Amino acid sequence: MRRVVAAAAVAGVAAIGAGAVLAAGGDPEPVRASSRDTSTATVERRDLVDRDTVQGTLGYADSYTLLAGTTGTITRLREPGAVVRRGQSLYDVDDAAAAWLLYGSLPAWRDFSPSMSDGEDVRQLEHNLRALGYDPDRDMTIDDDWTWATTAAVERFQDARGMTEDGMLTRGETVFRPGPARIGDTHATTGQTVTPGAQIGDLTSTRREITVNVPADRQDVARVRADVTIDLPNGRSARGRIQDVAKVADKPASEDADATIAVTIGMRGRAAHGTGLDQAPVDVGFARERRKHVLAVPVTALLARSGGGFALEVVDGGRHRLVPVEAGTYADDYVEVSGDGLREGMTVVTAQ
Repeated sequence: MRRVVAAAAVAGVAAIGAGAVLAAGGDPEPVRASSRDTSTATVERRDLVDRDTVQGTLGYADSYTLLAGTTGTITRLREPGAVVRRGQSLYDVDDAAAAWLLYGSLPAWRDFSPSMSDGEDVRQLEHNLRALGYDPDRDMTIDDDWTWATTAAVERFQDARGMTEDGMLTRGETVFRPGPARIGDTHATTGQTVTPGAQIGDLTSTRREITVNVPADRQDVARVRADVTIDLPNGRSARGRIQDVAKVADKPASEDADATIAVTIGMRGRAAHGTGLDQAPVDVGFARERRKHVLAVPVTALLARSGGGFALEVVDGGRHRLVPVEAGTYADDYVEVSGDGLREGMTVVTAQ
């Protein structure tokens, strides 16, 4: 990224340097700027972040393989990209909903029934039944113990879905996920006969994340909890934060390739949720250097000096003069500048 910005700086210098080059040595002489192909900008204080850009892949977090929980023929599958929420079914077998999505971190590992022993899974089920409105009088105590009120809430859940009202839910009838589930790739087809354990498809959360394979020799730019910038394929930009950096480098695919470090980035703001652009390539900007509250001007304001270095053409009371400056960090089409006589608020000439 630094090379790209530096190239832009050179282009800006070349655009106006011919008309106003400061001779090596001596005091700068006032010059008159050409009005053609120029404009002005202000010397301002701002934060600059020099970024190293690496391509990544946009996907979704918390991938999970959905397995069949019963025997029969698949009669309905949801389309990839569909989002399923609490209390909705994930697919149908033998023309009946076969798996109901509930929220929770603990997977369904046993059948639910009035005779079951106490457990955290009971609490998780009761929480969902309450959230779905099947404990209208709040008779249930949300805890690890199954009571008559739990049975009544399960029966209301079953009645609303045309199920047999027996107060029990078999292991294959419920699927627990931390939140809404997004349908990914499907591994089965409508009309296919399945048995318990057969792969139906992939589920993910609706939370977007990006995976980036950072070259091992540049891994110093990737630090957990560091903020990054993201350029999406649709031309929009987004913010992200590094969630995980692998401890071991991946071996290169060939002798000519470089070893890489896998970096996982969580997206922030409104762009963090959605159902589009799955597996799309994105450009991720990692902060290489940060400069806070420094004087900066557009890169196109830099003028090349014949003896080396740079200057700025300052407009002062209708007159133009050249001020020698040192260039520092380049970022976002701006460059850090410093030098005697330079101050915030000055007007400088830039190339258009």
